[in-house]
Amino acid sequence: MGYIRSVVPLKDHRLFMEMEGGSSVTVDLSVKLRTMKYAELADETFFRSAATDGNYVIWGDGRIKLTVNELMEVVLAG
Repeated sequence: MGYIRSVVPLKDHRLFMEMEGGSSVTVDLSVKLRTMKYAELADETFFRSAATDGNYVIWGDGRIKLTVNELMEVVLAG
């Protein structure tokens, strides 16, 4: 069983995640778009392709895969 139930890409490079435990969080990835790891997400069409397999949020058929922990670090770091 995974940790992420669903993901919904929102405008301004935010990502809404519903977790298996019933909680939800919105991650603002716009603050990371100038970093090498997240730069490809600046493309709106690519960003909207977000999906989950329960353990990762995945873009571009696996070109970018982020864990819940990595995404929560973005939330906590602001």
